[in-house]
Amino acid sequence: MNGIKGRGYLSQVKIINREGSKYKYREEIIRLFPKHDTYIEGFLGTGAIFLNKPLAKYNIINDASKFIYKIFYFLRKNPEELYRRVKEAIIYDEIVEENQEKIEYQVIRALYSIFGSCTKTMVVNKINARKNFLERLERYKEEIQSKLSQSMFFRKDIFKFIETITLNMRMSQKSFIYLDPPYSVSKGRLGDNKGWRIEKLEKLILEVKKYRWQYAISEFNDTKVMELFEKHGLNIHVIGKSSGINRTFGHSKCEILATSY
Repeated sequence: MNGIKGRGYLSQVKIINREGSKYKYREEIIRLFPKHDTYIEGFLGTGAIFLNKPLAKYNIINDASKFIYKIFYFLRKNPEELYRRVKEAIIYDEIVEENQEKIEYQVIRALYSIFGSCTKTMVVNKINARKNFLERLERYKEEIQSKLSQSMFFRKDIFKFIETITLNMRMSQKSFIYLDPPYSVSKGRLGDNKGWRIEKLEKLILEVKKYRWQYAISEFNDTKVMELFEKHGLNIHVIGKSSGINRTFGHSKCEILATSY
């Protein structure tokens, strides 16, 4: 495996944090990527991997989430407007709830999700979260905008996304797809993971195996997940121990990367 070596090339771009973000593991994950001309990411999420790796010759990113698509659309087209709207948003429980469709309140809810639902007793934490977000946005907006402007961005179900790009683009051994699906151990219990289970993970593996590209999948070392990866002949790389999964599900797991190479 001729992967990307060294540490100097890595960025430290962090615009927003959500459960399952790979920012903490970005160095270990990116170093395991093979050399590639075309980079494809099926579950963009917070952009922790895409925003911190070097751009490939061709870059194709996707996320089915309306919120993720919307925030990255603003980051690409008009980050100054996003900054203004988040800065001027009034943070009160009723206002946040009444304006759920507006991007500024979607950002605030996402920033605050780590504390649970919006409550008046946690206003200080919301304000601090907003301040941190605005500082990150100001610091990284030009770098983010540059990377996004050199990429194709889709908002599709992962299987529709794969169907679309493989029908319209030629894949080769120089094409690489990174997949960070919802954790199968969640059994559909996390916010954006409704309906995602181990059966869908296997369906995803079977789908990506059809094409000539190289691929990598992030997951936890759950027993059923490990058995599934071994069944399909994937190589397992332990990335690091996760504390978040212990808080959520009551037991510790390790973040892993399963690769076809």
